[in-house]
Amino acid sequence: MGVGGLTETYRGHSITITRTRFWDAVIVEAETGIVLPTKATAMLDEGRQVAIARACELIDLYVGEAPLERWHDA
Repeated sequence: MGVGGLTETYRGHSITITRTRFWDAVIVEAETGIVLPTKATAMLDEGRQVAIARACELIDLYVGEAPLERWHDA
């Protein structure tokens, strides 16, 4: 059973989080309304914040300005 979506914003994008069998984050470019072709997910036990963090990482990659420290940690 799904729970209504919660929306966060990050770098000009809306991240809508829903809960079903997992946390699902759909990313929409706020200015154009275009949905990014990928979405972030997290297992329920990982928590909603993990899905949000993953969505923010995807946005950073999409925008092309991911912080360098993330690449050094990989």
